[in-house]
Amino acid sequence: MYANRKLIALAVLAAAVCSTPATVTAQTEASASPVPADVAALVSAAVPEIAITGGGLNASGNQFEVTGTLPNGDEVEVDMVQSNGAWTVDEVQRDIEWSTVPEPVRAAAAAVPNSFEPIRVIESTQAADRSIVYELFRATADGSPSGGPAMEVRWHEGSAEVMP
Repeated sequence: MYANRKLIALAVLAAAVCSTPATVTAQTEASASPVPADVAALVSAAVPEIAITGGGLNASGNQFEVTGTLPNGDEVEVDMVQSNGAWTVDEVQRDIEWSTVPEPVRAAAAAVPNSFEPIRVIESTQAADRSIVYELFRATADGSPSGGPAMEVRWHEGSAEVMP
C-alpha cells in the first residue's frame, strides 16, 4: 500500500512538472502583444486593415517600427517617431513590383544617367504630405538587392522627381 501511494505521488509530481501552470500561461498570453496599445492604435488608424505581427524600438528609443500584413497578404512596415512624448506615424512602406509603379516615376528613373531596372522597389507613403517615395534597389554581383536604395523618386500630385 505504501508503494502504491509513492507511485501515485510520483505520477502526480511528474504531471505537475510537465504541465505549464495556468497562471504562467495567462501571463504569457496577456503579454503577447508585439507593440504597446497606444502605438497599435495609431498604426491601425493609419493602416486600417493591418494585422500587426511585430514591432520594436530603435536603439535610441525615439523610433518605433511596426510590421504587419494586409488581407491580400502584402507585408507592411509602419515607421513612427516620437516627439515630446507622443508617437506619430512617419511613413508606411511595402515592397511592390516595378511594373506597378506609375509610368511618370519609371520614366524619371530611366532618364537618369546610368539608370537601371530595379530588382526591389519599396513604396514609402509619407504621412506628412501623402507623397510617395519609391526606393529603387540595384542588383549586386550575386543578384541580390543592394544594401540600400540606389535611387529614390518622389511622386506627389502627379509629378515625379528623382531625389538627390
